[in-house]
Amino acid sequence: MVTQNNTGSLRVYLIAVISGLFFFAMCGAVQAQQNRGAVVQTSPVEKMSSPNFSVIGGSVVAGNPFAITASLSAKVELKNLRIGDLVKAGDVVAKQDALEIIHQLRIHRSELEATRNEIASLTANVEYEESLLLLVQAQLAVLKKRSEFAQKLAQSNAISIENAENAEIALNAVRQQSLSRNKTLSELNFSIKQLSGTEERLMLQIDKLEKDISDATLKSPVDGQIISLFSEQSGFARQGDMIASILTETGYEVELDLPVKYLPFMKSAKQVRARSQTGDSFMLSLRVILPEENRRTASRLTRLSFKEDVIDSVRANGAQIDVLVPRSGRQELLVISQDAVVPVAGGHVVFVFDKGIAKRQAVRLGSALGERIIVTAGLQAGELVITRGNEGLDDGAAVKQGEIAKREVPNAQGSSEQVNTPQPIPTELADDAKTWLLKWQTSRGEQSAELELSSKASLYNNKPVLVTRKDGLVYFDTELVLPFGIVTLSFALTPADDTLNGTVILSGLPNGREVEMDVTGTAK
Repeated sequence: MVTQNNTGSLRVYLIAVISGLFFFAMCGAVQAQQNRGAVVQTSPVEKMSSPNFSVIGGSVVAGNPFAITASLSAKVELKNLRIGDLVKAGDVVAKQDALEIIHQLRIHRSELEATRNEIASLTANVEYEESLLLLVQAQLAVLKKRSEFAQKLAQSNAISIENAENAEIALNAVRQQSLSRNKTLSELNFSIKQLSGTEERLMLQIDKLEKDISDATLKSPVDGQIISLFSEQSGFARQGDMIASILTETGYEVELDLPVKYLPFMKSAKQVRARSQTGDSFMLSLRVILPEENRRTASRLTRLSFKEDVIDSVRANGAQIDVLVPRSGRQELLVISQDAVVPVAGGHVVFVFDKGIAKRQAVRLGSALGERIIVTAGLQAGELVITRGNEGLDDGAAVKQGEIAKREVPNAQGSSEQVNTPQPIPTELADDAKTWLLKWQTSRGEQSAELELSSKASLYNNKPVLVTRKDGLVYFDTELVLPFGIVTLSFALTPADDTLNGTVILSGLPNGREVEMDVTGTAK
């Protein structure tokens, strides 16, 4: 019994010792594998809440142009303008011949002056007649009293009836004069009123003619660009004929046929992203969905407004753009950095970092979201994917996490620093530009490239590169796309009169290898 217990204990002890040795051996193997693995950088698979998108093609619709039309039927002469020229508000576009209107204006002004003179004369006559009427009214008052007194005397037989009748006759004569003066005043005032109407009519006609003369100089009402012009530099135009059409920089919209099934998601979205054919990205917002449905495509015409200034690449009527239209409600999506994606025949793969081992994993991708991309299948949240150093990796290769150093080049002040901060790259060559033909030998044979150097900008195979000069050397980096990934070429060259010799370092090769080769350059 004791022997059996001792034997069991010995077995347990041996198993524990063997397991421990095996554990330490495996740890050592993994550690050794990690120590000798290529250096890579990783990023996690993340979750984000976002709707799915469909890319729908749309077009830019320019706002209604401003029309400049002939203000009268007359000869028109264009200024020295062409289609496409930019104009400011108030710039003269054309002038019309207004000689006939000027002649009419002079006639009406003469008629107005004559009318006013006649009104002044009649006004003076009115004043004269009013003075005479005052005298007649005073005489009438005296004769009226005399007639009344004569009637009383005649009743008392103080005077004869004939004398009383004579006094009444004299009173009636003055009354007749008063009526005649009032009639004359009425006629004069009526004439003045008629002439005042004529004066007002002439003033209105003169104002209209003056405005027509001013409008005969056709000016641009807005700042914009001329998109059409009168067919002749100098010719006859009828009133209302189109002389010029001007398009402003405002009023641009995007028009697209929106599938009916996406209507609720578009209405709930505050803004959507769009891309031009040149790759520029910008934001749009829904303005209106027109209440008319295309039965064949089950879509409705939709207008979207720009959220910011319209970029130059789409500021054209009919410019084609792609709109990312939400096709579902918000849902949880998996996203990774686009740098982690490696294109292969028939799809895409990523390399998952798993305890020092790079595991190749096929993935199914969705839409791009800025620098990230949606993964619809193949990964789980929290996994680490390799974003740098994944070029040319093999499935199961040993890797280790770390910073991948960039080549150090001298800056303009002479110190060496890593080129990590993006710099604007000039593109316009200076007059002192010189062209060089560079050659170097690789395992694939002789390679060549064209380099143009100048004091302002430099081009490598017609693409701008950022060049640093220090201690007589010329430094610049560029990229080369190979089947297994993107390789960085780092040049360090010494310029002379007719030569530009030096070295080039190829980095980003499989397993983190770097190759240095000699470069010869000759002036073209």
